[in-house]
Amino acid sequence: MSEFDQVRTANYATQFRATLDWPVLAIAVALVSVVAWDLALLWLAVKLCRIMFLS
Repeated sequence: MSEFDQVRTANYATQFRATLDWPVLAIAVALVSVVAWDLALLWLAVKLCRIMFLS
């Protein structure tokens, strides 16, 4: 493999890795946000039920 081919292959790998990381990171952040909202709403529902039924 020539030096040009090695550089070109490295550039393609770097570009592919860069394009792969952003969507994966965005999906991970979105999932964490959704789970955090679900937990917050569940906590709020439990608090409201405690106030209404145990008071």
